[in-house]
Amino acid sequence: MTEQQHDETITPDDFDLMAWIASGTVATRTVEINNNPALVAEYEALEAEMKAAEAEVERLGDDRPMSWVDPRDDIAARMEDLYERWQAAKTTWTVRALAHDELEATFEAVPTPKQPVAPLPQAGKKAQEDYAEKMTAWARAVFEADRERTLHIIAAAVVRIESSRGVIEREDGGAPIVTADALRALRDRPHGDQWVGVIPSTKGQRIRGRLAEAVMAATEGDVAVPRPTSPGRSTSTRG
Repeated sequence: MTEQQHDETITPDDFDLMAWIASGTVATRTVEINNNPALVAEYEALEAEMKAAEAEVERLGDDRPMSWVDPRDDIAARMEDLYERWQAAKTTWTVRALAHDELEATFEAVPTPKQPVAPLPQAGKKAQEDYAEKMTAWARAVFEADRERTLHIIAAAVVRIESSRGVIEREDGGAPIVTADALRALRDRPHGDQWVGVIPSTKGQRIRGRLAEAVMAATEGDVAVPRPTSPGRSTSTRG
């Protein structure tokens, strides 16, 4: 018999379904965003400098002059300083799953542009050309609406932002802790699109951006917690 099989039949009085629903929790995901990506190039330069210093130490061996100063400690100190600056520029965003009504509300805030009406086949070449231009403009407008709506979706989903300066958290039922305007400013920076991203309204298109992906992963994901096994114990069944 599996864990989910039960012989006993219970009545509605034995199982309070509404209480069970009310006891449910909401899935979350976390995303790290660092606002100082220029430090990556600095770190790569320091790595190259350290590698060159290691090679020099190996080349000199025990014949190093008394006046020679090992540069590795200085390089390591600069690496440590760079890491501290990297940590200071890092933020950790926590987003939660959104309910259907919350997602629908974003379509009220940012409606989807209406698709142009196709002309009749006998309307002529000029009408068909005009329709093609309208469809191109409509597709562009849909994409821009999706980008704008994504800001509202993420704003509704963010429940915590942690930085080196402290933590801000959204209270249950409280106002959002980040606005669509702030997210737009983040998105419009270099690297911003890969941080914020877009959630397409058209099926089959890929979600892009760390925050956008995290919100939809929390909203649509259904991952089970695996049953733990004893350390060193094989989960395979022996014959």
